[in-house]
Amino acid sequence: MLSIVDNTRPFTLPDLPAVAADIAAKLTDAGFTDAPHLRQALALAEEAGEFVGAVRRHYGLARRTGPFADVEAELADVVITAFVTADTMGIDLERAVAAKLQHVYTRGWREQR
Repeated sequence: MLSIVDNTRPFTLPDLPAVAADIAAKLTDAGFTDAPHLRQALALAEEAGEFVGAVRRHYGLARRTGPFADVEAELADVVITAFVTADTMGIDLERAVAAKLQHVYTRGWREQR
């Protein structure tokens, strides 16, 4: 298993499914066992909201400002949480994304004027 804490080797995006499974297992081991599907869906929504807040702050659309590093960190949280949610719900995210991309690229685009 990849050790993010020890940095025994560099992290790469293909590591995400294994990392997500590890995080999901750690959540279960820590006692977060009530309604795991709902827990993860809510966690994903929360992280998406935090990302939106960081974007608003960075682009001056909030009462206070924020650095772009916060935008990056919050988007990373969204991606990680999405992978943990997929693992918890038994979703093959690679297959689901491939299927969705097939739909996205075949539905057409708005014509330019």
